[in-house]
Amino acid sequence: MNRYVITALCAATVLCGYLPSRVQAGVIGQVKNVVPSTIWVSPAGEHVLAVTVDSKTQKRRVNLDGTLLPGSYDAIAKGTPFFSEDGKHHAFVGTRGTNCMVVVDGVEQASYAITTNRWPITGLVFGSDGEKTHVAYQATEKGKHYVVVNGQKLGGYESITGGVLPGIWDFYFVGSYFAYRAKTGGQMVACRGQVEGDRVHLVQSKSYASIGSGSPVWMGGKSEEKSGDLFAFIAKDGPGKEQILTLPGEKPITKKTWKFIARNMLQVSPGKNQEMVYVAGDKKWRVFIGEKEWPPCDTMGRLMSSPSGQTWASTAKRDGKLVMMVNGVPSQAYAEIQHADSLFPAGDERVVYAVSKLGGSKTPAHMVVDGKEGKAYAQVTGDSIIFSADKKSMAYIAGDGNKNFVVLNGKEGPAFDKVADLRFSAAGSLLAYRARRGLEHFVLMDGKSMGPYGEVEARSLVFSPDGKSVAWAAFGKNGQWSVYVNGKPIDDGCDRIISQLTFSPGVKEPSYVGRFLPEGKQAFALSMGGKFGRQFPSIWMGDGGKLFVQEDGSIEYFAKSGPLLYRVVAKKHD
Repeated sequence: MNRYVITALCAATVLCGYLPSRVQAGVIGQVKNVVPSTIWVSPAGEHVLAVTVDSKTQKRRVNLDGTLLPGSYDAIAKGTPFFSEDGKHHAFVGTRGTNCMVVVDGVEQASYAITTNRWPITGLVFGSDGEKTHVAYQATEKGKHYVVVNGQKLGGYESITGGVLPGIWDFYFVGSYFAYRAKTGGQMVACRGQVEGDRVHLVQSKSYASIGSGSPVWMGGKSEEKSGDLFAFIAKDGPGKEQILTLPGEKPITKKTWKFIARNMLQVSPGKNQEMVYVAGDKKWRVFIGEKEWPPCDTMGRLMSSPSGQTWASTAKRDGKLVMMVNGVPSQAYAEIQHADSLFPAGDERVVYAVSKLGGSKTPAHMVVDGKEGKAYAQVTGDSIIFSADKKSMAYIAGDGNKNFVVLNGKEGPAFDKVADLRFSAAGSLLAYRARRGLEHFVLMDGKSMGPYGEVEARSLVFSPDGKSVAWAAFGKNGQWSVYVNGKPIDDGCDRIISQLTFSPGVKEPSYVGRFLPEGKQAFALSMGGKFGRQFPSIWMGDGGKLFVQEDGSIEYFAKSGPLLYRVVAKKHD
């Protein structure tokens, strides 16, 4: 499930500004008294949802593209309304009096009585099999808990547990299939279901003393051909040892049971093999990749896979020594190992990490690529390493004393107090990053230093699609924030750049939203081609300041002026 929250930027009055011919602002409706933090934009930016409140009755209503949906509610659940992944459907949970109901596409579904301080409907999610969109949620009725899929109630459990998806209950769709775990009769059961036409089929395991968090997991990817062994789960029968079983049939995957199995590390290998991967042990930990077993280890770090599933790696301790295990083979021992969120930053089979042999801040450090140590430095930042798109170039941040520099293909760049945000162009021929020396900030591209600036916005560096230009947001000598392309400002400046910089097809300069403070009041405007358009007191974008680029290269966003809601389309000026 994907949810897209937008940023609501509010001010008091609309300000006059010019509206260039390339920008069309069309009124699509009205939206008044928007509840803060309730604005949602569909994934492609076609529609906007907002919760509004009646100033007299304090009732809540949902507004879609400037039109109020039917029904008013005492409250609407936090995190709703939201859109389905394809943006064609929307849903929320509301209360009216002593009842709570799900509303899908403006139509109220089943209603449940509110009997405690907790809402009887939680965990509302969308799923899709590519042809049909499914809706599921958890409901409580007369002390029993149900899974409701497309309106069909399943179960009647003592509880439905959480754990698979952060912030969401233990339920997820994979195509037309879904899985969850629940408690009944004082014990746990694993469940898998399938939506088939207008019916929902459910298979439930026998009861176990416990079923581990992080399970059940999907075994067959999105393929619906392996209907007999789509799911696996970790179970413990009484005080005995743990084992991994499948549904239906509950055939054990492991050849033996184990004293412990690592929670949240049960997974399926990517690629064609679709092997079950898990970490288990008695006195020591063992990694299993399908039928292959790694040597025992004292402890294990997070197990990571290359995109193909051919290479697996993890930090581990063996005989009290820290090593990197790659496909079951340990490296030499190190005092420290650090790495990025992925051990495979090149997107291939290369395992990359940084090491220190002795430990401590003054001992030599090395970047290690496929077991080969690079040059020794005072410090190496393990999570900074990046590869070019063609995989021919590699860059990372290293240090010597109090200075930092970039190492590009083994060559050190100039020293600064700090360097960050390494970026390769799409073609892989150019490297850009930002740096600071004292109070002065710089941007470097292909070895050329540009600046100084008062500040360069973190993570603002972006290359044009052709890789010939790089843009960034910086605080200039005029006391304003501007966007620069290859070192030249393309606008007259604003109070702040509050969106991502986005290159659209056919436009040499990036588009972005700037904030202005005329007479102390906030106003926002989109810049396209280096020109700011009309100012609005509110502009709504995607999560993280994302601008929506359409197929024709136009930029679309929603704006508000007074009660009027606008869809603004900015196109290249011909």
